[in-house]
Amino acid sequence: MKKSILAVLVLLVIFSGALGYLLYGYAKFDSTINPKKQVPVGKYVVIQLPPLKDVGPKFLVLTLPEYVNLTVKGWKPPAGSKGYLISIKGYITGVPEVDLNMTMLAKYDKFTIVVGSPEVRVCSSDPNLFTGSCEERTLAVSEITVVTSMLFKRYYYWEALKKGLDNESAKKYAFEQTMKRKSIRYLSFLTKAEIGLGMVGNKDNLCVVLMGPAEGADSNEILIIRPGLIILKGKTDAALRAEVVLIERLLNITMPS
Repeated sequence: MKKSILAVLVLLVIFSGALGYLLYGYAKFDSTINPKKQVPVGKYVVIQLPPLKDVGPKFLVLTLPEYVNLTVKGWKPPAGSKGYLISIKGYITGVPEVDLNMTMLAKYDKFTIVVGSPEVRVCSSDPNLFTGSCEERTLAVSEITVVTSMLFKRYYYWEALKKGLDNESAKKYAFEQTMKRKSIRYLSFLTKAEIGLGMVGNKDNLCVVLMGPAEGADSNEILIIRPGLIILKGKTDAALRAEVVLIERLLNITMPS
């Protein structure tokens, strides 16, 4: 057999093996993000209050029992408010709030924000073609990216200080490391395969996935699947943003106005 033919056959075998591996990961994606294991569910009500003049919308976060107790006593959200009932499940320890803190506050080498399906691209060209709200999806993506970046860069800031850098130099170093290690992706075939295979969304690479109406989400829930993998599902893109706000409150993060 000629060497050229043998080389082609070897390449075909390698390619087939790699493709089969990716197909296996892709096939595992749905079961990965929809675990069948029964775990305790935390339920919260996030209320988006009507915006005041020259001030963006404010949010009120309550546990479901707190909300019920208030309404029983006659309390009502201000007119024009929007409410979102959000579930949060943790598949690591079984305590969702603990799992969220463990996952978001851990140190990672990289982090990945999956902004949604490739359909999200139309938001930059023709928002009317998007299944959902481009404005709310953009706000949700922007806010979770800022939150994740803030938490991620802390370790590199401390690392720089330990190396003897001054405060400003340490901030610059942390920013540069964060930008270098950040990845913004769509929920493509390859991304699904890598999540299914555990190549992203693991102890080294934090992955936060946003799934709204364009991705077929039919619930409002935050799922902490495993160390390094968090899924946000929202029946609307506004619900996705409310879920990001809930994450901020549970992590005790105050975003700058």
